Formats: sequence, structure tokens, C-alpha cells
Amino acid sequence: REEHEGADQYYQYCTAFPVGTVMAQTWNRDLMQRFGEAVALEMEAFHVNLWLAPGLNIHRNPLCGRNFEYYSEDGVLGGYIGAAEINGAATKGVYAYLKHFALNDQEINTREMLCTWTTEQAMREIYLKPFELAIKNFEGTSIGVMVAFNFVGTTWVGASKPLMTEVLRDEWGFRGAAITDYFG
Repeated sequence: REEHEGADQYYQYCTAFPVGTVMAQTWNRDLMQRFGEAVALEMEAFHVNLWLAPGLNIHRNPLCGRNFEYYSEDGVLGGYIGAAEINGAATKGVYAYLKHFALNDQEINTREMLCTWTTEQAMREIYLKPFELAIKNFEGTSIGVMVAFNFVGTTWVGASKPLMTEVLRDEWGFRGAAITDYFG
């Protein structure tokens, strides 16, 4: 940390790690485990143990404003890469919040009742798959989920009992905290 003259704040300089898409292109879970550990060590230096990452949505739409943060068009690849990262971070005591659950594929008008339409089969086989795999392959003690702004159909994701309770908790066994992405 460095204190600047006349400023009441501290500036933290950190490593510019590659974006999720580049990391997924390695197809290397061991490397991603080490990446998670490296992130956690840097967070420890700043006395932070809550990681609002990784982003596990797929590249559903080429115009998504978060595609740099998400791994791939392939939900299975994203799930295993994400699980490796969060497992690595967890070994150093970092609590990861997987985001943005679920079907986040647009940044414009996300807070204006953005309704996402799909079928249950497509959700389960493609869009929810990285979240499912990361949660089921998590080896640490604590993990969280950050809920997206969008609606699935006409129900906000965070208020969807089928997604938040029946799938996330009952089917996948998720026992962590689910937080909003500052949705009001």
C-alpha cells in the first residue's frame, strides 16, 4: 500500500492476472488451482478474504459486457476451471462468491427488469452447468453465490424458488451464502 500526499486513502497495486477467457484456454486445472492460490496470497497481503469471483456464466451472447470475465461457451470447461480456482483460493482461507447466478448475458439495462428467456433443458445442460460443477467439485469449507440482476422469465433470479432453493440448495447441496449484486 502506498499513501499519497494530501490523500486520505490508500492505493493498492495488484497483479494484472489474465482474463477468464485466456485462463480457460489452458484447459489446465492444476494451473488454475495455482492461480487461485496466487490470488488468495495477494488478497492476504491486503487483508481481504472475500473474493467476488469467479464469473461462471458462459459466453451466451457475443455482446455480453462481461465475456472477458467468463471462461467459455462451454459450461463444462467453465465449471471445472472455476472449481479449480476457488479450490486454490480456499486453501488460503479465501471465501469465493461465484457470479453472476444465473443467465447473466448483458450489461445494458440489467437493472431495468431485463427478462431472460430459455428452456429448463437449456438452463440445466448449458447455462447452469458451470455453477453446478463448481459447487459440486468445491473441496473447501465455505463458498458463496452472487445473484445476477436479470430475471428468468418474469421472476428476478434472487426471488426464484426453483433456482435458489430447489436447484441450488436442494439438488446441488449448496449451503453457503447467496448475496445480491446490489439489487434494490
